[in-house]
This record gives sequence, C-alpha cells and structure tokens, in this order.
Amino acid sequence: MARLVTKGQRCGLTMIELLVVIAIISVLVALLLPAVQSARAAARRMTCRNNLRQLGLAAHNYHERHRKFPPGAVGPMIPAFPQFAGLKSHGLGAFLLADLDQQPLADQYNWTVPWFDTVNQTVVNTQLIVWQCPSAEPDRIIDGSIPTEMPPPREPFTGTAACGDYAGMRGVTSALVVSGLIVPPTHGPRDLVGVYEGVFLVNTSRGIADIRDGASNTILIGEDAGRPELWQGRSLVAGKYLSGGAWASRNLLGIRNPMPDGTIPFGLCAVNCTNDREVYSFHAGGANVVFADGSVHFLGESIDISVFAALVTRAGSEVVSGSDY
Repeated sequence: MARLVTKGQRCGLTMIELLVVIAIISVLVALLLPAVQSARAAARRMTCRNNLRQLGLAAHNYHERHRKFPPGAVGPMIPAFPQFAGLKSHGLGAFLLADLDQQPLADQYNWTVPWFDTVNQTVVNTQLIVWQCPSAEPDRIIDGSIPTEMPPPREPFTGTAACGDYAGMRGVTSALVVSGLIVPPTHGPRDLVGVYEGVFLVNTSRGIADIRDGASNTILIGEDAGRPELWQGRSLVAGKYLSGGAWASRNLLGIRNPMPDGTIPFGLCAVNCTNDREVYSFHAGGANVVFADGSVHFLGESIDISVFAALVTRAGSEVVSGSDY
C-alpha cells in the first residue's frame, strides 16, 4: 500500500539542527586530535628508537670482526698534534656502512681521500633512513660552501652531503669539572685534548673491555637532530648553521652542557638545550640514546648533569642507577 505524504511535510535539517551537528563534530575532532597527534609522536619516537638500535647493532657487528669499536673519526687535529696531519678525514658513518646493510656504498667509498672529496660525493649524498629521526625534517643536505658557527670544519668542505640525526659519544669537557658543575670521583681517562673519554674518540678505537663503567651504564650513540640548522632550546636560530651534521663527517658529541636557552658554555642543561654537538631531539620531554650494551633509553630533559656525565664517560668510576634517568 502506497504511503501518502501530506502536503507541507518537511524533509532534511533546519539550519539550527545543522549547526548543532557541526558543533558536535567539531567537539569530537577537538577531543580526538590530541590523541591522534600523541599517537603519531609515539610512533615517530619508536622509529627513532629502532634506528638507534640498528646503529648500536652495527657498531657491535663491527666490534665482532675487529675486537673493538670503530674510531669516532679519523683525520687531522689541531696543530699541537702534527702526527695526524697527513691523515684523511673519515667519520663514524663510513665505518658502519657495511654493518648497516649498505655494502654497495661501502664498496664504493674511497678511503684514500677525505669523506667530502669529489670521489665520495655520490656516497655521502645518499640519504640513509637509519640515520634520520622521523621527528626531524627529512632528507636534509649540508652545503660546504655555507659558513658555519664555531668551530669550523678542520678542513675546507666544498661539496654537499646528506645529514643525519645521530652522533657518536666522544666525552665530557674537563671545563665542567673545573667550573664545579660536576664533581669527581675520577671521570676516568682523558683524550689528547683533555676530554674525559666516552666510547668514540678521534684517531683512537676502544672496545668493550675499555668500558670499565659497564656497557649498560655507558652511552654509545645519541640523538643530535636538526643539523645543519642551529637550534637553541626549542627555537630555530635563523641564518646560523653547524658543521658535523653529515652522517659521513666527523660527527661526534663533545658534552659541554649549555645553559637552558642553548647558549654555551657552561650550564646545567644536558638534554634538548642545543643541537650544537649536544644530545638534542624533537621529541617532547627528552631524547633517545643507545647504550654500549645495545639497549635504547629515553633520557628526560630533567636529567641531572652529573648523572648525564657519568653515562657519557666510559671509565669514570661513577655509580649510576636506572632510576637516575
């Protein structure tokens, strides 16, 4: 039986009803958006952790073959050390290529010239996802013709290179002890320029046996995201650029611990203060690091500077608990 529709029967929504529906949808979107953003941030942080885990595993695979980790970098040093003047510059990233499943690039890389030489331009301009934190701008390039903040590169760099967001841990500057910001016990051995040694040094290799503080208490590689652009605190410093951002370069962290606003030296801020050779990430609340035992940890921005220094040095005789960070 056909249904009769009386004249004047209304179909659809009134303007008021439509506005109510839009308002409800807007409220739901506003409620859901932070959760979506949080989930995306968590996913990026997890990917970053996985990258560091792979870098740590690559370093250990290298150690298996050579009975030591690769040097953090090789190449000339300051004029006070003329014995290194003839060395060609290479960074940690080149030593790890084969162990990061990049054998074709490792085969193509030429060790008889510096990492930035024309011969190596194809290799060092290759964007390697494992060196990139997804919370940072992807596929960045550093141009050697652009002047950088101090210190400048040891050698002129005229090419281009792909950047990375991770760096080997070199050590802790002795100025932090002199200034009284960290107090010994000993902080362990120092390198040629007086830095309290971490794992990755210049022109020197260390092994697991040299990590007397324990592999589970010593940082191997940490985040240093966003280079070559300079970040201080959470602000981009317009027109300022840093050296060391290329994954193939002398890409090491020499912990000086800046002020909270990112200026250096010397302060109590250990994490996310500046990306000028310090641990720095675009994650909220802290940054990822991989320890020498291969475990990945998230260091909070509030970590005490003495605890942080203890985790950086390889043989400082400090006692650190997992609850300290």
